[in-house]
Amino acid sequence: MYKNQLQELAQRSCFSLPSYTCTREGPDHAPRFKASVNFNGEIFESPTYCSTLRQAEHSAAEVALSALSSKGPSKLEHHHHHH
Repeated sequence: MYKNQLQELAQRSCFSLPSYTCTREGPDHAPRFKASVNFNGEIFESPTYCSTLRQAEHSAAEVALSALSSKGPSKLEHHHHHH
């Protein structure tokens, strides 16, 4: 569950909790959703439109998590000592 992981990460790192914003488009019978999540002042957006809001939020959370993990754990863990 990416949303849970993102929330736990925020709590561990003393960041504010992620806030999601969603965009909806398309006709009523076939709506498409795109979500973006604001995490620690950065915006991460779901790469594609999803058929449900929940999937869109998960997709955005996944993007945020992969972006954060690619920066390496040093950004997220408390670093007391420098190289």
